[in-house]
Amino acid sequence: MSKLLDKDLIVLHSNAGHYSDVFKELGKIMIEKGFANANYIEGLLERESNFPTGVLAETAGIALPHTDSSFVKESKIGLLVLETPIKFGMMGSDGEEVDVKIVFLLGCSEGIQHLQALQKVIELIQDARFVDQILSLKTKDEAYELLNNRLTIQFEEEVK
Repeated sequence: MSKLLDKDLIVLHSNAGHYSDVFKELGKIMIEKGFANANYIEGLLERESNFPTGVLAETAGIALPHTDSSFVKESKIGLLVLETPIKFGMMGSDGEEVDVKIVFLLGCSEGIQHLQALQKVIELIQDARFVDQILSLKTKDEAYELLNNRLTIQFEEEVK
């Protein structure tokens, strides 16, 4: 089992209507489980407003929200799949937006770990088959198994 994954941080079929709702939904879990401090959600919102995290993958819009490691007590990666896409600012653009269906929350307590996690997730979302698998997930168990096999195991092996 992976220490970076927690089934409670997997949310399928979310009805969030705005990225702030996504941050509240996943951020509340991070805070309640002791993985992040009380200001975590505000940190995500501030980071997103200054440095948007939406990217357009081959088959879906994906967001990779994260914040400064000072808000994170224990590193975790969360997944939220939306019923209806919502707008996120496009990473590296000047005001462009992307309709996001998948959100990978990167909660890393160390800077180098954050960069490695971001790099690994970006690598995986370039695989259209992986993105389609995410979109077709039915249960948290399926999601956990997919992430544990494709993301976390590889990531943890690289960190060691």
